[in-house]
Amino acid sequence: MRLIPDSMAARTIAVMVAGLTLSHLVSMGAYGIDLLAQSDRSVEQETVERFIAARSAILQAPEADRERTAALLSRRALDVRWGRSAVVDEGEPEHPQLTAIRTRLLEVVPDLNGSSLRLALADDPDHPEAAGHMVLISAPLPNGEWLNLRSSLGDPPMHTPTNLLLSTGLMALAVFALSILLIRSATAPLRTMVRAAERLGVDVTAPPLPEQGPSEIRQAAHAFNEMQARIKRLLSDRTQMFAALSHDLRTPLTVLRLRAEFVEDEEQHDKMLADIAEMEEMINATLAFLRDEGTQEVSKMIDLTATLATMCDTLTDAGRDVEFSGEPHALLYAQPIALRRAFRNLVDNAIKYGHRAQLVLSTDAECIMVDILDEGPGIPEAEREKVFQPFYRMERSRNRGTGGFGLGLTIAHTTIRAHGGSIALSDRSEGGLRLTVSLPRTLK
Repeated sequence: MRLIPDSMAARTIAVMVAGLTLSHLVSMGAYGIDLLAQSDRSVEQETVERFIAARSAILQAPEADRERTAALLSRRALDVRWGRSAVVDEGEPEHPQLTAIRTRLLEVVPDLNGSSLRLALADDPDHPEAAGHMVLISAPLPNGEWLNLRSSLGDPPMHTPTNLLLSTGLMALAVFALSILLIRSATAPLRTMVRAAERLGVDVTAPPLPEQGPSEIRQAAHAFNEMQARIKRLLSDRTQMFAALSHDLRTPLTVLRLRAEFVEDEEQHDKMLADIAEMEEMINATLAFLRDEGTQEVSKMIDLTATLATMCDTLTDAGRDVEFSGEPHALLYAQPIALRRAFRNLVDNAIKYGHRAQLVLSTDAECIMVDILDEGPGIPEAEREKVFQPFYRMERSRNRGTGGFGLGLTIAHTTIRAHGGSIALSDRSEGGLRLTVSLPRTLK
């Protein structure tokens, strides 16, 4: 499982959502801390005002009515009592909030005896889950009486910041949705460029990229189009050069053929004509190879299973030992004639040097694989890359006596690579060679 997204769009979205969410949480946290401080100051001020109002009312009432006055002052979250004893014991532990209330009381009521003023925290019976949520104040009155006040410190804070979580969740969803739209729009030219690069490996004559969008994208598209144009010119110049060279070689061969006619030794005469004929065949094969390489066939959707099955049936009717098996259908976007010729070369090569050919087609989600099996001597590992080079032929089994000029595998390899595929060679455990062709499914 990947913790870090793989695509640039996903990473950008993840960074934006994480950054904005973290920023939102920090801002809300700072706001909550400030709001809590303001709430504490408000509660302290309200407690002081309640005490001052209760003390003033008790002092102004006749002594006989003080207890009734205290009862009248009491209400929810406030309990006022007048009596001969204090409800708060001396030496109660101090608390920052109690210290703030004491300081404020002594500022507002200068005649209070600071040494006798007692404050403590108590539990609120209406909120048993909030410990120490009520403040108790015992203040001495004249004649040894005490004013005892129990005041709530307000509603207890919520343990679960529901509003904060809801706000953060909605913000993250909004950022996520907008990020998807914006990032996908911003990275769309990159995806187009990726598809164009994949298409370039198959068709160098593909249409150029549209040079539009932000300046960086336009510059990249322009550079890509320039590269494609240079590759196209390079391939065209190379093909024309080799085609012209092969064509020009016909003239000296014609002169050599004429001169061979004047050789009186019949044996040497025949050898020279055979060599000249072989050279002409090589030149014709080279011209055909270059002509095919320079021709751009139109690609279309084909069923590779049907193509290979038909080819194998044709070879079997011609007396070749060929067998085909595999998936009933294998759709592929390809150049049908070029691909059929490539497989025909590979099968001919297997029959020529391995006596028979067995084709097995298999597929997966991304590729179509075709195994071509023979019963020949195989190819040494050191030679497996060289056999795809033009005019390269191995000694021993693959010599001139077997025919050909070493272009069959080259043409097949070039065609398979032009379709975005690959060819791999390996030895079979039961003897013979296994040639595996892999072709990607999506080339359009």
